[in-house]
Amino acid sequence: MDCVVKSWISDTISADLAETVMECGTSARTIWLTLENQFLRNRETHAFHLDAQFRNFVQGDLSISDYCKHFKNMADALADLGEPLTNHTLVLNVLRGLSNRFSDVGDGIRVGRHLRIGHPFPKFLDVRAMLLLEELTMVHRASTPSTALLASTGKSTLGEASSSSSSQTPA
Repeated sequence: MDCVVKSWISDTISADLAETVMECGTSARTIWLTLENQFLRNRETHAFHLDAQFRNFVQGDLSISDYCKHFKNMADALADLGEPLTNHTLVLNVLRGLSNRFSDVGDGIRVGRHLRIGHPFPKFLDVRAMLLLEELTMVHRASTPSTALLASTGKSTLGEASSSSSSQTPA
């Protein structure tokens, strides 16, 4: 059975890592503990770097969908590393990193015309949905052609031009 487990471990890790931990005569349990120790030592360093990336991430040119997906993936990865984030931290970081297109949104007080941050504090999925709605509204506003109306008072200049040209016509 030990040979089967060692074979399974060897087939599921990279070749470089397998060369490092697989030694002739070692048990599957020893190999497993060596791998566990290797990854646990790196866990804190990885969590430190991922947390810094999470707190400094900004939207840039990403769509709201991609931006929120990236934040959610980082939050899930931190939780997998034993550093779970609260909904409050996730929402505040999403709002903080919004691009200038959402400048009236990112002040942390108001999300568009749809959400006022208060009690109860909004859930991440609610904020994501409202930001998506705000993004759609922005796209719609940008694609709607603007029209200008001309209002005049008094006599029409076209009427004056035609009457003045008819009065100068020789008889």
